[in-house]
Amino acid sequence: MIVYTAATNVEAHMIVEMLQTNGVPAHAVDDQSGVFLGFGTISQFYKPNVWVDEASIQKAADLIRDFEEMRRSRNTQVEGTDDLSVNCENCGKTSSFPGSLDGKTQECPHCGSYVDVGGLPWADDFGESDD
Repeated sequence: MIVYTAATNVEAHMIVEMLQTNGVPAHAVDDQSGVFLGFGTISQFYKPNVWVDEASIQKAADLIRDFEEMRRSRNTQVEGTDDLSVNCENCGKTSSFPGSLDGKTQECPHCGSYVDVGGLPWADDFGESDD
């Protein structure tokens, strides 16, 4: 039975991996649609779905609910945190990110390069000694 309809094929496979890691046999059916309507193909005519057997539905639903809650909490601005300004090393432009992303890597909205937001949890020398 279908327990999750993902936004992308990658997300569907991530959910399958999470379920399988937690003992729920699952598989994904990718969106490989090539429906042709006059002007071209329509992507996601068939949505990428995650399937489990009937006996695993409740456990899968609980795990997916926990996954969705963690995703929402990561994407929610933490109260009391200020926005962080970041200068992109690639394009030199300044961008603002929510304080909840402190210590994370994000894409520069100007050029798409990766930028480090706030302080990262590792030393600049990545643990190498000066010896």
